[in-house]
Amino acid sequence: MNTGTARTNPFTENVLTTFEPVVAHIRYPVTLGLYEEGPNLGLFLAPVDLPLIQKLTAVDHGDRALVLSGAAILGNAFMAASDHPRLIPWSEIHTLEGELDLIHVPQSTPIDLNTIDIPTPILAAPAHAVPTDLGSRLAVSFNDGCHAAVISPDRKLIERCLTGFIEAYSATAANSERAPAIGADLVAPLLRPMAPGEWRELRFQARKRYWMIEVAEQGDPSRSTRWVSEGAHGHWRNGWSW
Repeated sequence: MNTGTARTNPFTENVLTTFEPVVAHIRYPVTLGLYEEGPNLGLFLAPVDLPLIQKLTAVDHGDRALVLSGAAILGNAFMAASDHPRLIPWSEIHTLEGELDLIHVPQSTPIDLNTIDIPTPILAAPAHAVPTDLGSRLAVSFNDGCHAAVISPDRKLIERCLTGFIEAYSATAANSERAPAIGADLVAPLLRPMAPGEWRELRFQARKRYWMIEVAEQGDPSRSTRWVSEGAHGHWRNGWSW
């Protein structure tokens, strides 16, 4: 699967001033984590935005999102979210703003918004974030304008999101409209759940004769898995160490 680039580009639009970039035009660390959350897998990605999340999740046409607005801080006081839950087409989640939770709801599932009880914020109870009794396949927590957790019991959905995220990053890092597709054999080791607190940073390097992606454990390039390609028209394979 090759996602290309999203309608907006979270990889170039977010800046962390203390971060030393590997790629000059990407000034925010590109990170991921994958954790077991009860019956679910939780894939944590940054930086992302809702247009990219919409593209990665590839929810069926006609299915909906139950939108739960996040809580807020006002004058150092914690304020509970006041918005009533609402349903919108999943195809419109790219129009949303602010901190929020999204619960996938199939088109055929009837829902009474006055009686439905969904724990929120979903990160407080990720093991219960996906109401599979309603036919739901995933939940998304979007925070701080560029952090998302995609939570699902569907391993294939998580694999698709992870693969698409790396492809979108590599295309942006390479200043290319496309980047080589990433094979399932390379992604498979990244689908093993990590221990709490562990994370990985993606680092892209372009050379005259090849491109390289480093998957750096805890952001440490000396503890990296490396993938190498012959540029935009090549293919990714496990790289070498030197």
